[in-house]
Amino acid sequence: MEVLWESAQALTPQLIAWRRHLHRHPEPSFAEQATQQFILKELGHLPEIARRPAGGTGIIADLSTDPKGPWIALRADMDALPIQEVERAYASERPGWMHACGHDAHTAMLLGAAFVLWENRALWRGGIRFIFQPGEEKSPGGATLLIQEGILEEKPIRAIWAQHVTPQLPVGKVGLRPGPFMAASDEVQVLLRGPGGHAAYPHLTPDPVTAAAYLLTQLQALSSRWADPRAPTVLTFGHINGGRAPNIIPEQVTLVGTLRTFDESWRSQAKALITRTTEGIAATWQLEAAVEFRPGYPVLINDPELTALTHTWLSQLLGPAHIEALPLWMSSEDFAFYSHRIPACFIRLGTAGNLPETQQPVHTSRFDIDERALPIGTAVLATIAVEALRYFQRHP
Repeated sequence: MEVLWESAQALTPQLIAWRRHLHRHPEPSFAEQATQQFILKELGHLPEIARRPAGGTGIIADLSTDPKGPWIALRADMDALPIQEVERAYASERPGWMHACGHDAHTAMLLGAAFVLWENRALWRGGIRFIFQPGEEKSPGGATLLIQEGILEEKPIRAIWAQHVTPQLPVGKVGLRPGPFMAASDEVQVLLRGPGGHAAYPHLTPDPVTAAAYLLTQLQALSSRWADPRAPTVLTFGHINGGRAPNIIPEQVTLVGTLRTFDESWRSQAKALITRTTEGIAATWQLEAAVEFRPGYPVLINDPELTALTHTWLSQLLGPAHIEALPLWMSSEDFAFYSHRIPACFIRLGTAGNLPETQQPVHTSRFDIDERALPIGTAVLATIAVEALRYFQRHP
């Protein structure tokens, strides 16, 4: 582990350069062409690595030291978010787009892990699949495309890991949780429609605006009264659209939000309750209603045995005091799709430093990381790969 740590630390200037290049050149989900070419070019410096495009704008890279040995996979996402970044030295050069969720760091650290593992390939036997995945931010997610292409079956992959930058944890710490970890997420679209009319005569025209306001308050009972208190549930509407003038009752109002749950049975029941409540309120207000659910990501499940092993390995690398036990996480990740196919472990990497910008939440224009986390995350991935292959050699 000390050798891997030292190799990762020695790579720090390159990790920072990779991350800042990617940060300055963010690309939307499933449009990561320049990012793909950049990664393929950098991987080209490792002669033994087999690399190819996958999932449209993603990349699969394989490094093997034993064709008959076990295989594991490491994954990073690459896409950016439609956010205008605040000014900083290495700010996005693409107006309206920003790496506000740390995917630039994820990609740089996975690249770094490939270099560290290539440099220290005498230490391990087996195969490592590096997955540079497109479209994590856009449902249904790039993971589904890669899985459909068979990337988990082409090689005898025993398990998969990924990590995510986390401003809630300081640099030097990582967070783990076995079992269900991150929520399932579904997009909810509600349409309330009527004939429209003059604002001066509300008694003559069903009002979808008032009905929408009433509906919003009633749907909050989904989590406060309908859900089992032991089953975390969040329903949030982040977009409402209706009307164009103050003196017109509009013909329709649309509401768009997300439903987040941890139980598949309750997930189905919750959708039925949302539909029934919407249709009931629409009928009361003499409006037409349409409810549509766009399936998102399932619950992300960290395999308990794999997570326990990862805890042991990272405790040896970083020290037991640097491993945090995490609560349930209500945000969602398309890494969840992998976790329903093979044993998986999703790690939270601390990236908060002393500067205020490194403590800002993800998905905001102010988000940034303390770059001291880059060699740590690289060492985390490299250590997991080596230790996992050794473990699977002993447990075929």
